[in-house]
Amino acid sequence: MARAKAKSKAPAQRAKRKALAAGQLALAPKGKGKGKGKAKAKPKVQAKPAKVAPKKKPAAKKKQPSKKPRRKEDAVPELVVDSPTAAGRSLTARERMMRSSPVVEILEDEYPLGALRRFLDSIKGEATPQQAQIALGSAQLMLLPSAREHERGTPEVKELVDLVLHHWEDFADRRKGFHAQEFLRNALAAIGVDRERIAKLAALIPEHATTELLFNLACAHAVARDKVAMLAAAEAALHAGASPTEFRREPDFAPYANDPDLNVLLARAEVPAIPVDIDPYLPGVRAALDSLLSTLKEFGESVELRPGVRLDAILDAERAGKVSLPNDYRALLTLTNGMRLWEHEFFGAGDYREHTRLSTRAQQYLESSLGATGIAECVPVANWGQPNDWLLYDPRGRLRGGEAGYVLMLNADEVIVDDLAAALYKMEWLARDVLGTN
Repeated sequence: MARAKAKSKAPAQRAKRKALAAGQLALAPKGKGKGKGKAKAKPKVQAKPAKVAPKKKPAAKKKQPSKKPRRKEDAVPELVVDSPTAAGRSLTARERMMRSSPVVEILEDEYPLGALRRFLDSIKGEATPQQAQIALGSAQLMLLPSAREHERGTPEVKELVDLVLHHWEDFADRRKGFHAQEFLRNALAAIGVDRERIAKLAALIPEHATTELLFNLACAHAVARDKVAMLAAAEAALHAGASPTEFRREPDFAPYANDPDLNVLLARAEVPAIPVDIDPYLPGVRAALDSLLSTLKEFGESVELRPGVRLDAILDAERAGKVSLPNDYRALLTLTNGMRLWEHEFFGAGDYREHTRLSTRAQQYLESSLGATGIAECVPVANWGQPNDWLLYDPRGRLRGGEAGYVLMLNADEVIVDDLAAALYKMEWLARDVLGTN
């Protein structure tokens, strides 16, 4: 009997050692019976893997970050091809446009300056036209808020300017293009009191620079209180087409408002006064006005005419408003000192002397249209029925190819008008065409 037990015990012990070697069975606690230990060995062998298995799955998920794409701050902006989203749907047209634009990718980066730096560093050798456009376009848009809000001279602005200037030679022919000039313009507006960087930016201005760029250079020198450089830049800007009015409106030149040297420079560029001689123009203006009034009354349109004003009062208003009116409009003011016809409203002498509702609207229109070269010098004479439609007098002929005269601004279109009588006849023809078909 003892032999039988020994025989049956030996295989069990060998099995136990084998299980322990394989790590599948734990030793039974002390004090337990042998038989009970054998009986409990099986459930423990089965339960152990069941408990360990769920713990291994989260561990596998923690290793997934190594499989993620490059971090955003390490990525170089590049064109993205049209591909489905993570959800499996196709990209919309807007998503394709946004994701395929390196400029947008740079500007929407968590750190745009870092994104631009990586993009520039990724360029090997001379930049292609597209790469130069991306870099300069991104830089100028990053500077724009500082230039507009006068948050000048911040460390970020200086770091951005230094970064672009460091790569300037890489842009080749694009250094003289539109995007380069816009970058320089915005950089000058945002750099603040920093003569050293202003000098570096000024040295990069091309020979045939835009009027706006030369004007901003003068502003930058004014902010930095460099009078000698400011006067030289102001003279260049005036020669390129900037008007004395722009200099007087710009807050950057406020410290120089009474500076004799700047005032001499601006006075030299002022539009010469128009000699007073209204008699030759009175008959033609009166005939055109009478014909227009007759047509409007024929179609039942209301007209509002104010009594005429003396010539000396007109000249006083011109001096107060610092304008010089053409003689045919002076002649009109002696006939009616402002009028409202078919939703068109003409200036009276008081509109040049004081801030009226009509003069304020005209001023807002001129300021919103400063992108058009020479429009700041124009004198408004009538609103042509719509907020962006105005009859202007162009004293230097900036909008008329060099010849002084009237120009009718119809939203974005410029229509040359021979004289005031022609403008009144044009309104009459338009009234017949519109009112006659209603």
